[in-house]
Amino acid sequence: MLFKRPKIGVALAGGGAKGLAHIGFLEILKKNRIPVDVISGTSIGAIIGASYALEPDIDKLKQTAQTLVNSEVYGDLKLDKLRLGEERNWFDRIRNKLKTKLTFAEALLRPALIAEEPVKRFFDEFFDEKRFEDTKIPFAAVALDLISGEDVIFKKGLIKDAVRASTAIPGIFPTVKMEDKLLVDGGVTANDPVMAARGLGADVVIGIIFGYDPSPIGKLESSMDVILRGDQLAKLKLFRMLIDKADYVVEIDTGGMHWTDFGMLEECIEMGREAAIKNINGLKRVTGRGLFRKSFRMK
Repeated sequence: MLFKRPKIGVALAGGGAKGLAHIGFLEILKKNRIPVDVISGTSIGAIIGASYALEPDIDKLKQTAQTLVNSEVYGDLKLDKLRLGEERNWFDRIRNKLKTKLTFAEALLRPALIAEEPVKRFFDEFFDEKRFEDTKIPFAAVALDLISGEDVIFKKGLIKDAVRASTAIPGIFPTVKMEDKLLVDGGVTANDPVMAARGLGADVVIGIIFGYDPSPIGKLESSMDVILRGDQLAKLKLFRMLIDKADYVVEIDTGGMHWTDFGMLEECIEMGREAAIKNINGLKRVTGRGLFRKSFRMK
């Protein structure tokens, strides 16, 4: 009998700035010699996954993330306008309500809250002309086609185009047109791209997520609050069905941080480390089981 190590894949979920925690998670995997043979990513998971697949060096990944978060091109995205402030008094509450209404009105008048030019410039600077074929680890990114309703799994071509599509949060970032497709953030239907990792040949898939339960219900004061809550619960139900297809799931606790908190880079990396360390015995066990369950062959 010949024993062959199983091919291990990691599926990196979306979650905005929370996804910076993927860096800490990957760091602990490497320190514990748990191999990453393939990577799939959705949204921020696609950004981190593509970067690591191109250069599997944690220090370089941290440095790249730090440089971009502090760069002029990131500042031009103006993500801070999407975040509400802390409500310490009645004035703060009125300010937030006004900001919400203005943002909603702007969304009705424009195809996206963030202009296309700074978004394209951001991904041009991040990935230049690098292609999937340039990666040292096989990588896939997931987006959703609004026309066909199908998930689109990118495995070739320019990385910047695929990742821009995978991160195009509907209504916030511009849609991406490719041939006969109109693409948005893959997190709408596949926030943790487990099946994309399987499609790359993974025998064992580790899914990294940022929440399995719905967020606090809030006040549901307006019709829009009700609509958004229903949409959230529908996505969560689909997400749970998909994540159950992973061999092992790690949930990274990022507390109540907002998805635009990209200034919390070091804190997020530490959260990823903590989650990986907490699950390290389980991760070693599931990858070890894969060796005997899936890999022996008769010669």
